[in-house]
Amino acid sequence: MTPTQRTAPAPQRRGTMLRSFAGEGLRMALLSLASLALGYLLTLAYRAWFGIPSEAAFGYAVLTCSVVNFFGCRHYVFRGRKGPLWQEAAKFFPSVLAFRAIEVVLFACINAWLGNHHIAYFATAGLSLLGKLVVSRIFIFKRPG
Repeated sequence: MTPTQRTAPAPQRRGTMLRSFAGEGLRMALLSLASLALGYLLTLAYRAWFGIPSEAAFGYAVLTCSVVNFFGCRHYVFRGRKGPLWQEAAKFFPSVLAFRAIEVVLFACINAWLGNHHIAYFATAGLSLLGKLVVSRIFIFKRPG
């Protein structure tokens, strides 16, 4: 926190925090879109260039994108003084697996409730993005000041 933020009235600090959170949310959404495109292109490239079966190519693409996302979150989304690399990585990568499992269950529930897999897909993606943003900000990429 800057000296101005420490001495600012609570509503002003709240506004600063909300703007910061909105900026992180926007940057995370942009990173997610870039990751989606990268994952798709890598899946195609692994198949075309290396003749890897689709399932394995997708798996390699997800693994590659997870590493890119970690560094993207660390340096682009959650700016500021960084915590220890291995400590953040040790929290980030298990959270990726947990969120993937939650996304599968959430998609199934929303799809069963609404009966529309298109809406379920995008609702799951949006809710997951919000959840990842909150978890990442609070538990993984804590940034003092």
